[in-house]
Amino acid sequence: MKIPKMIILFIMFVFLVINIGCSGVPVRIVSSPQRSIDTTKGRVIYARSCGFQLLLLIPIMVNGRQARAYQALLMTAGSDYITDVKMKESWIYGFVGTAYCSEFQATAYPYMTAK
Repeated sequence: MKIPKMIILFIMFVFLVINIGCSGVPVRIVSSPQRSIDTTKGRVIYARSCGFQLLLLIPIMVNGRQARAYQALLMTAGSDYITDVKMKESWIYGFVGTAYCSEFQATAYPYMTAK
C-alpha cells in the first residue's frame, strides 16, 4: 500500500509545528561585575515564573518561563550585582494538565560607592 505524498507532507508539517512550539529561549547569565562590590551587604533574592501544559499537548507560557524568571530576578536586584545564581525546576500535576515552574535564587551585592 502506497501512502499519498499529501499525507506525508501533512505529517511532516505537523511534526515541524510541534517542534517549533517546543523551543525555548536560552538564558544568558552575566558572571563578572563591572565595578567593585560591597560583599558585606549581600541579600538573597528570589524570582519565579510558571507555565501550563494544557492536556499535556498545548503549551501556555511554558517555553519562556526561565527567561521571564531571570528577568524578574534582574528587576528584583535593581542596580545590584547578582551572583551565586541557583535555578530550581518544579511541576505540579493538575486535572487538565501540568504546571511547570522555574525559580531563581541569587545573592545581590550593591556596588561600592566613591567616598
